Amino acid sequence: MKILEFDENLKFDEDLVLVLGYFDGLHRGHQALFNEARKVATVLNLKIAVLTFPEKPTLTFEKFEPEMLLKLTSDKKRAELFAENGVDYLIFQDFTSKFAHQTANEFSENVVMKFRPKVVITGFDYTTGSDMKNLKSTENYRVIIIPEITDNQGKISSTRIRKAVENGDIAQANSLLGYPYETSGLVVHGFARGRQLGYPTANLVIKDYVHIPAVGVYTCDVIFDGERHRGFASIGYNDTFNGTEKTVEVHIFDFNGEIYGENLTVLWLDKIRDMVKFDDIDHLIEQMKDDENIARNYKTKK
Repeated sequence: MKILEFDENLKFDEDLVLVLGYFDGLHRGHQALFNEARKVATVLNLKIAVLTFPEKPTLTFEKFEPEMLLKLTSDKKRAELFAENGVDYLIFQDFTSKFAHQTANEFSENVVMKFRPKVVITGFDYTTGSDMKNLKSTENYRVIIIPEITDNQGKISSTRIRKAVENGDIAQANSLLGYPYETSGLVVHGFARGRQLGYPTANLVIKDYVHIPAVGVYTCDVIFDGERHRGFASIGYNDTFNGTEKTVEVHIFDFNGEIYGENLTVLWLDKIRDMVKFDDIDHLIEQMKDDENIARNYKTKK
């Protein structure tokens, strides 16, 4: 997959299938667009291009709040998901005021036509231009609009997934995404309390602007050196030790190596429990043994 920046000089010398959208998380609703794109591309023997934005378009229209920078996927993970969904060309366009002020017709002429699309695929709620219209088929390309994808609770959306992550309902988030929610972080030195308790932990600094699950203890898988290991993780403030800084700590089962400075990817699988302040360390250790048993016996859903 080639990653490009959109500019006035961008020009393709081949016909394409073009997919339009922001795609935070590339969840099951988004995946429906790419399923259709792959079918069309196979029939027409074309490659697939995506035009998207590096940040949320709402940043251009609404009063800034720091939370607006948070995403469901890091930039690296998002690119990996595009590639897994069959994208050949990933093109980023900054969502500037100038870009937003184009009408739908101007967007079609100035932007869409640069991709030489035979087919353009969008979601049902994707509008273009300052006049906020759905893209229409022209003599140059056909537009396919994918209807909303739902489950028994309604539309599958990035908003629902963000709320699930923020509430600690990782099982629900994963069901909506179609894959395990993940964060990556750098292993740094902490207080080494886990080692004293018999559960050494990797303390992670999350450098990406991604949503961190709610405070609690979770079953997780950890990926490093290309291998996947089961473990459990705590997100919280070390209440038993009167901590004040929010931490992400991961204990990897049957692993005793030193991994400071490594980047680990944590796949969040399910929440075990809320955080509790224990009266003494013995009760904390007893609870951690129960947590370990739950995590070890968790069966990853197919």
